[in-house]
Amino acid sequence: MELTEEYAEEEGLKVDHEGFEKEMELQRERARAARLDVGSMQVQGGILGDIKENSEFVGYDNFDTNSKIVALVKEGELVEEAKAGDEVHFILDITPFYAESGGQIADKGTIEANGVKLSVKDVKKAPNGQNLHHAVVEEGTVTKGLEVTARVDQDNRARIIKNHTATHLLHQALKDVLGGHVNQAGSLVEPDRLRFDFSHFGQVTAEELEQVEAIVNEKIWRSIQVETSFKQIAEAKAMGAMALFGEKYGDIVRVVKVGDYSLELCGGCHVPNTSVIGLFKIVSEGGIGAGTRRIEAVTGEAAYKVLNDQISILKGAAAKLKTSPKEVANRIDSMLVEMKQLQRENESLSAKLGNIEAGSLTSKVKEVNGVQLLAARVQVADMNSLRNMADDLKQKLGSAVILLGMTDGSKVNLIAAVTDDLIKQGYQAGKLIKEAAAICGGGGGGRPDMAQAGGKDPSKLDNALQFAEEWVKSI
Repeated sequence: MELTEEYAEEEGLKVDHEGFEKEMELQRERARAARLDVGSMQVQGGILGDIKENSEFVGYDNFDTNSKIVALVKEGELVEEAKAGDEVHFILDITPFYAESGGQIADKGTIEANGVKLSVKDVKKAPNGQNLHHAVVEEGTVTKGLEVTARVDQDNRARIIKNHTATHLLHQALKDVLGGHVNQAGSLVEPDRLRFDFSHFGQVTAEELEQVEAIVNEKIWRSIQVETSFKQIAEAKAMGAMALFGEKYGDIVRVVKVGDYSLELCGGCHVPNTSVIGLFKIVSEGGIGAGTRRIEAVTGEAAYKVLNDQISILKGAAAKLKTSPKEVANRIDSMLVEMKQLQRENESLSAKLGNIEAGSLTSKVKEVNGVQLLAARVQVADMNSLRNMADDLKQKLGSAVILLGMTDGSKVNLIAAVTDDLIKQGYQAGKLIKEAAAICGGGGGGRPDMAQAGGKDPSKLDNALQFAEEWVKSI
């Protein structure tokens, strides 16, 4: 906090201690809530660990099942029933709901029976491997042993599996373009987007990203069959299936094969054919750590929307530039050339005006202790113009100490210049500018012959300029 206050003070700012403490308390509350959640799951874990009933996941091929609730948990305790409004966790003997795993998020959906309805919000793995459903009782009273219909939100699942299969295609495409050293370092598969982290030392160029995107879309449009099978892990590795580093696998593993292009060990849900994905579009790429990069992308309708939005932006830009969308780049290039020419003309004009003003300033020179001193407030465009004016004045005056200042809104710009003959006598621009800038609430420095500075108090500029005479007398 002390260091922050020092930096803030240097910039003329103050630290909002009250606001800081308020935000810190909110963060403490979030941390406490997180600890409570973990504690709750640990309590439940002890309870759920005693549940030995089998729970079979059949959601690869089924979205609806007739199931039975074999365990019901509310507020960390096994219960016999729960009522409308209650938040519960439960286990089914048969479930179509995929539990979050391998980067793929869990399914959502409903559980229904006569007069009973639950909304499934999340699914995770229980201690003994069963799928643990997290839900809210919307209607009626749910009881342990209740026969129910479990129904997965198919639209949500359909978007998830497009993104999941796309990550497999993306993984192999990255290897093809960047090299075999690329390996998956994490992923997130949601309905609306996918995120893929991978190992790679160095930047990924725009051209390489275009190649990756083109390869993935080419595989999508080739309508390649996606096949899944269960294999002994030794057999799967012998086939060349990619395994994730650090992931633990059993003796029997699920292999996902996308034609002859991709082969990975994966327990997630996938499209039956790559054509179902429809379209793939990378929306961002960047580094997230040493040797690790991240791609975010969208598929299907989401990819179509991204492209449509980009086209709308392009058309809007074309309309403002009074050209066609395909000519936007050329129009921008020509405008940049025009802008550079105008900048050159403006700089030339500014230099001429500066010379004129510099000529008028020579009449303000005064002699102090045998030294020509010019300290004046001027009106120029920027610090570069101020520097050019000081150089011009050094040439015109031959021997002088110069201090020029200008205001720009709430800021002060100062430049000091000293000719070579006076430097030998001990007059240095860097020393003058440091003291003059301090009067304006700023700081700066530079060489003995030329130095510049900034300040935060325009009302003190005249004081700083007046100080120059006192400074010359002190040398």
